[in-house]
Amino acid sequence: MPKTVAEFMQKPFKKYACGKKAQKATKTLMRAFTASEEGRKVEEEALFKKIVDSVMKTENGRETLTELSGFGYSFAFEAGNFSGFCDSDKKKIVINPNISFPSMLQTAVHEGRHAIQYSLERPDAPSAALVQAASFLRFSRAIEADASAHEAAFAYECKDVIPEVYRDAEKQNLPMFRAYAGEMEKSGDEKKAMRASFAAWYECDSYRDFYDEWHKNDIKYFCDFGERQKYSGLFSKEYPAGDVLRMCVYDGKPYMTEDFLNTGKAFSVSAADKKEITAMLQRYAAAVGDRPDTSIQFMRERAADGMSAPENKAVNAAVVAKAKREGR
Repeated sequence: MPKTVAEFMQKPFKKYACGKKAQKATKTLMRAFTASEEGRKVEEEALFKKIVDSVMKTENGRETLTELSGFGYSFAFEAGNFSGFCDSDKKKIVINPNISFPSMLQTAVHEGRHAIQYSLERPDAPSAALVQAASFLRFSRAIEADASAHEAAFAYECKDVIPEVYRDAEKQNLPMFRAYAGEMEKSGDEKKAMRASFAAWYECDSYRDFYDEWHKNDIKYFCDFGERQKYSGLFSKEYPAGDVLRMCVYDGKPYMTEDFLNTGKAFSVSAADKKEITAMLQRYAAAVGDRPDTSIQFMRERAADGMSAPENKAVNAAVVAKAKREGR
């Protein structure tokens, strides 16, 4: 998950699981685990240890958990209508104990990547409430696409090591895993597979629409807060695509391009959402005496059937340049 609204204003080494670095990471992660209640401590600690040991069997899993172990996060189980989440403010990762074990392993990698992403964020990055709406959506989608690509890479690597995870990913049949597996079968190039998986996230309508709704609610929360507190200056800063990509890395380096994040596929929004977000921003601006953030107007509109906006590189480039000049 992205940074919570509570924050409102405010090359990893490759080792085998038996290696000293991996063993040290496992001990660190286990010390950071907190049981939901005393009576479940033994049971939950055993399950968490099983998750860590299993993820550590793969190269991608080891890289993620070993790096994650150095960030001071705590870990816990919590039931809910989610697979898990990463709260970067509280430095906490949660896994739902009611999902299948293969899903727990994939969730551990996915949420672990979110923690790694935030460790790479620029120290002077603006808080979410200060970011222009279009930049906020571009940022939020990209970090989900990246975490999903790493999750797909982990699941693919489980093919021979933990086959039930690979079969689970196949059964889910998500575009991100299909794209990763397809490219690996075709070329064997992990970087190309990561790029294909990242791009495929934007073709997964259910994921994209779920997160768009989630982040639209974030924007509403920011607007409501600003109106109540008469707090001006929200939605005033761009979050450059290059700064987003520094958080989305493979082998320690960005693997996607700014051009992709500004294409019709990645930088588009439904007409209904554009209208709703525009109304929110205008209402907030009027309440505090600011000029409204109009960045959402420069996003392409997706077709009514939910398909991605058609590509037009010349138009996309002109739109992005105009948005940057106007600064809103």
